[in-house]
Amino acid sequence: MGQKVPKSFLNWLDSLKKITLPTWQDFPELDLYMDQSIKLVNQYLEPLNLAPVTATMVNNYVKKEVMFKPIKKRYRKEHLAAIVVITILKSAFPLTVIKNGIDQLLVDNSAEDAYMNFALIFNEQIKSLTFDTNLKPVTIETTIIELEQRTAASAVINHIISEKLVMLMKEATKS
Repeated sequence: MGQKVPKSFLNWLDSLKKITLPTWQDFPELDLYMDQSIKLVNQYLEPLNLAPVTATMVNNYVKKEVMFKPIKKRYRKEHLAAIVVITILKSAFPLTVIKNGIDQLLVDNSAEDAYMNFALIFNEQIKSLTFDTNLKPVTIETTIIELEQRTAASAVINHIISEKLVMLMKEATKS
């Protein structure tokens, strides 16, 4: 018989369900320098236990054109949103896939609309978190982009949960 899931994991799962991504309006109106941007994004994403964002990572995103260059070394809401989305998605997808997805979204959407839709879907997926892998039913009304975002959010969230479970197993074997 296998080891039972500890109460601490269930508590952690409950706290995970309460995490929400910032809205567009949560991002500051003023432009920020790199270090300020990184600090802010890391504060937003810290509850997800993802690897912290670094200046090297952001420079790499710009270099690989996954996000656009800062304006006079300052980062706007569009940059912050891009860093949040890229950081979340890169835990499950390569940068080339993320770049293609972002490029597709921005063809018909503003950066604000694209980010808010992603944040809404991510927040919905994390709040409705169960170990049931079924998504909302796909109907004739479902867009490809919506389904793509739902499955991407699920992949990232399941990746985060898997890492936590691996850590618990390591801790259990040490005891």
